[in-house]
Amino acid sequence: MNNPFGLSKTKFNEIFRDVKVRFRDNIEEVLRDRMVNGLKEILEGAMKAEVVGYLRVRRYQHKKKRVDYRNGYRHRDLLTSFGLVRRLAVPRTRKRAYRPGVFERYKRRTREVDNWLRDIFIAGVSTRNVGWVMKVLLKKKVSAGTVSAVNKALDIQVSAFHRRGLEDDYIYLFLDGIRQKVRSCGRVVKKLVLVAYGIRGDGRREVIDFRVAGSESEREWTILLNSLYRRGLCGERLRLVITDGCKGLHAALDMIYPQVERQLCWVHKMRNVANYLPRCYQVECLGEVRGIYLAGSYRVAVKRFKVWCRRWRDKVPKAVRCLERDIENLLVFYKEDKRLWVKLRTTNVIERMFRELRKRTRPMVQFSNIDSCNRIVYALFNDYNQKWKDRRYVVFD
Repeated sequence: MNNPFGLSKTKFNEIFRDVKVRFRDNIEEVLRDRMVNGLKEILEGAMKAEVVGYLRVRRYQHKKKRVDYRNGYRHRDLLTSFGLVRRLAVPRTRKRAYRPGVFERYKRRTREVDNWLRDIFIAGVSTRNVGWVMKVLLKKKVSAGTVSAVNKALDIQVSAFHRRGLEDDYIYLFLDGIRQKVRSCGRVVKKLVLVAYGIRGDGRREVIDFRVAGSESEREWTILLNSLYRRGLCGERLRLVITDGCKGLHAALDMIYPQVERQLCWVHKMRNVANYLPRCYQVECLGEVRGIYLAGSYRVAVKRFKVWCRRWRDKVPKAVRCLERDIENLLVFYKEDKRLWVKLRTTNVIERMFRELRKRTRPMVQFSNIDSCNRIVYALFNDYNQKWKDRRYVVFD
């Protein structure tokens, strides 16, 4: 190809690339505008057809028995997933009884856009920054107040989640709590989000319920567990409850599910033992403790525990007593299928969700109120439940 401009090959290619990029960007804008205009025509055509069906007469037809009369149009903007539809012509009638069916009454956005706003906020973007994200996506900025109003619609879903009926089909139940900062009465207080996580008989995982509480007291755990029991989780199939050893929780379990065996979390117990160990003993002593729960059988685990006690009793008696008083509930997992031991001896499955919750709430610093905390926690847990809904596990992971 001849170069009539006297440019070098490199310079010519650079200019050509720039032209292609600009052409491509322009095409995208043209296509977006065409889609928005096409959508506007479709919506206006649909509303005109609705008006004919409502009035039961076509334009310029004269009938004695008619429901109402046309009364011009009103114009409104509607934000859709394709972009902003400007000055959408909405038919009016004299009696004002006609209601368009193509969008919800008084809504300036489609339901899909509201879902986008909610999902972007739940993903960790602040209410202010959500508006800028939508401006990039749909060329229309949304206010922080609008984002907050959209998220308040979750309250109905949160209430339904806490009241839904439960099947008595859970075989393993994990119970734990996570601290969150919530603003209350002009000051910031720490609240506990108490969580019940279950494994069904067919292997499905599920966040069963949660409760924003003031502490991990017996009263607070009893309220949550009693709610599960009244809604259908009677514990007839429950084989094991895995906990972190909280005294208030175990007192509540004695009242609601006294017949179910309990497994204490080894991770929490290791931390408790480490608190009684001098720094010089921690690596060696905890390494031997780790060998207890990694044993290939219950008998070997008991043997290793006895050897550990004899070796360390004189050096760190408090650490030995800390492990000794709970060893029976620490080895319950050996009664279950060997493939599940690694999952049942800790509360790690629920701690993974807590890490995601902390990651989501870290940019917020604190919740503005308890309702806001409920919405975010529900949205995150519900997202997990939807992912797990159609997945089955013989050995859950």
